[in-house]
Amino acid sequence: MSGTPSAVRPTTVPRTPLTKEVVTPRPRPGRPLADLLPAAERRADWRHVRGLHRQHVQFADGGGARVPAVLREGLADAILDVSSSYAGHEDELVEHGLAVLADVEGHEIVDEELFRAYYEDDRFTPGGGDDPTGRRQPALFEALVETCRRRRDARGLRDALRGTGTSGLLIGSTSYGRFHNVRGNRNGTAASDLDFVVVVDDAAILGSVDGLLATALPGVPATDLDRMRHRAEVFTGGLDDGRTVFSHKLRLWADGAPDPMLPAGVAASDYLVSLHFLTRPVLDYVLVASTPRLRRDAAGARRTVDDYRETPVTRRDHHRTFAGRSYQLPLDTVATEGGHLTSPRVYYIDDFDSYCPGFFQTMLLPRPDVLWDGLDVAPALDQFQRKISERVRYEADRPPHAMVRQSFAHVRRDAFAPRVIRLLDG
Repeated sequence: MSGTPSAVRPTTVPRTPLTKEVVTPRPRPGRPLADLLPAAERRADWRHVRGLHRQHVQFADGGGARVPAVLREGLADAILDVSSSYAGHEDELVEHGLAVLADVEGHEIVDEELFRAYYEDDRFTPGGGDDPTGRRQPALFEALVETCRRRRDARGLRDALRGTGTSGLLIGSTSYGRFHNVRGNRNGTAASDLDFVVVVDDAAILGSVDGLLATALPGVPATDLDRMRHRAEVFTGGLDDGRTVFSHKLRLWADGAPDPMLPAGVAASDYLVSLHFLTRPVLDYVLVASTPRLRRDAAGARRTVDDYRETPVTRRDHHRTFAGRSYQLPLDTVATEGGHLTSPRVYYIDDFDSYCPGFFQTMLLPRPDVLWDGLDVAPALDQFQRKISERVRYEADRPPHAMVRQSFAHVRRDAFAPRVIRLLDG
């Protein structure tokens, strides 16, 4: 034998081929902020929104100090400024707005849970969003979402009725409270209505409006449209006298179909669109077109219209003067086929010669957004605003020397965005 150890050959053991396990990545819902922010920055300048939201967070993180009202209002105004870059693209405004707010607070992914968290975020609202009057102040992102939904649906109504010889005036919180106090369905309070005044040349057109709205507005129940058609027949059959308004409400998004702007798991998407149809003679009567001055000797101490509405009114006829004096006056209501007739005052001049604009005049103050104008009513609205301004100056020049403001006469003044109050009183 040789002294050299023989080479040890390794024994080859045949192996069973292993089957490669395919691991399916766990799905990660949502979108990275990094995918959304470049598009947001290309579309609009979000720096002001970023800075003000950062201030909000600093107040909330700094011992729970209440966010000053002027800061909350400033952020709503900053979003309003940005929104001008998103006309017709409200879905992108919602998406980009959430991305910017979330980026300020260091989030990475935008998903339904983050959407819900900001939609319900009452860190910055007075009293955590509670309001004893029932008009809950919405969270910032909630107001953004609900404003965008209504602006989009208002455009659908405009597209349906434009070209029909009518004019459409967007009123209510979607006009004077954009991104400020437009509410959704949460905390047990009803969502904000979408409010319109529609001026018609001939009430006969009401017989065909329901069909146009059926194709233009999302999720309106057929029962709502049938009821509107019946009530329109009652109105044109005997109530259209040049001094009566036809009012009707329709439910939107009431068929259970999800709104792409509002995830179904976050909040119910249904809300009401409130329509007030005025023939041109009724509009002229409300605007006191017969006289250039709103004085007792030229227009009388009061005038009244009838409002043909579905439900009775339990409130009184609330008026305020330009100095803020309040009157709660009786409001007559009479049941009739298909609804009720109420008789709100167009205006009231009290025993001190102070002017109180009524329900339908305050609908047109501040000047509404004219979304379509087949009847060319914009000049009449401008003339009415000049008459109101002249009346305010007339009362401001009289003793006693009180502070007189146009906004003081509006019973919904507390719902106005601050820039609207400045516009009224400027």
